[in-house]
Amino acid sequence: MRIDSIANYCAPPEGGRQIRDAFDALVALFFDCAYVEEEKLKAALPEGAVGVLDRLGMLVRNPAPPGMLFASAAILPPYGVLILCDRGQGPDGSRAPYPPDVVYPPVFDTTERFIAAIPFTPCEAMLDLGTGTGMAALLGARNAGHVWATDITPRSIRFTEFNRRLAGIENMSVVMGDLYEPVAGLTFDRIVIHPPYVPSKIRRSDHVFAVSGEDGEQIIRRTVEGLPTYLRPGGRFYSLQIATDREGEDFEERVRKWLGAANENFDIVTAVHSRRTPAEYLAHDETRLVQERENWVDLWERTHTRYMVYATLLIERHDEPRRPLTRRAYKGAGYTGRHLDWLLEWQKALAREDHVEMLLECRPVGRPENELLVVHRLREGGFRREEFRLEIPGPFVLSLRCEDWLAQLIPDCDGKRTWRELFEHARQNQIIRQDVPIEEFARGLGVLVALGALNLAT
Repeated sequence: MRIDSIANYCAPPEGGRQIRDAFDALVALFFDCAYVEEEKLKAALPEGAVGVLDRLGMLVRNPAPPGMLFASAAILPPYGVLILCDRGQGPDGSRAPYPPDVVYPPVFDTTERFIAAIPFTPCEAMLDLGTGTGMAALLGARNAGHVWATDITPRSIRFTEFNRRLAGIENMSVVMGDLYEPVAGLTFDRIVIHPPYVPSKIRRSDHVFAVSGEDGEQIIRRTVEGLPTYLRPGGRFYSLQIATDREGEDFEERVRKWLGAANENFDIVTAVHSRRTPAEYLAHDETRLVQERENWVDLWERTHTRYMVYATLLIERHDEPRRPLTRRAYKGAGYTGRHLDWLLEWQKALAREDHVEMLLECRPVGRPENELLVVHRLREGGFRREEFRLEIPGPFVLSLRCEDWLAQLIPDCDGKRTWRELFEHARQNQIIRQDVPIEEFARGLGVLVALGALNLAT
């Protein structure tokens, strides 16, 4: 149909879709989400099919023009999978009220970011918490030994089970219950969730998925608290949520507390998509009601919130004893979820006992995107170079204040010489002081690679 993104498709062809067979009829009903003549539908579908759709509650006649009907749900093809979901909009563009246990269409940009955070690589056992339509579980089932999808509402479970059968997937179990409750006794090497994050004190809602406790962090907190029980050694957890940095305690620090006594067995890294002060957060959406804005301000004052943080969270459970890692990065141009996995792997490599020798044998390559900003200050009748700042565009947004020698050395990183050879070159040419230990120089490479200033030649 030449549609670049399902999120952008919101209308049938001009003049309506020509219904020539059953497939056209189903596309008009569930994909175009248009009014369809009932007689044409009966003629195109097998005998009795319209009655079956009626009994399933899939057809709506009121409000609709005489002789016409439309579907109460949509079937959309995001990520190459057919997904049944609630519509939320009538064929005439009027807003249809969502049911309390709404199953949202997985076509929003927030869902796209969540799906992008998950590596759908082979694993033995995957758990998708709060599965909704089952989107993440269905994609995970392509490479997982078995996937479990849990949700708290019967409606979501029915939709996800329908989608599982529609996709012909056998290695997937759809079970109802609150977070980990339906999978008690099992463990997983991949756990994912896209939790709600609106505080109950902010907005009253009948929607089951609209709020997450008094401060908006209760679902993600309870999920993290369960990881020592349900995440296997070597396993990884992925989530996307809005959380808060508070006075004296950033989001990652609270995550480590939620892990309890076992927290030293876990690494925590985040990729921040946006970070706003409370004032910036309110200004970003001027449509908020006065009472809602007042509720936000009251909550932030009580929780001593400094920033609202929209971030991907990655947690790995150690498969062998090592020092726990905690790291935050800020998403830049070209970022994908795999960059966060890479960052964790690189930080783990830097924590190994042999990391100095490993770094010295690396062959770094300077990235052409690097920009060096030099600040000259007026001193004793002339301008002198006093400050160097390396701007590093890429998957992570970074700016590094550096010394003059670094600005001279990065251009020499051509992927041919090892870091050990560059050390000798820098010392012989007095680019660095003679008393700089080689171990310190080696660790500098680890920082520069982590920051994205240098790549490593393969």
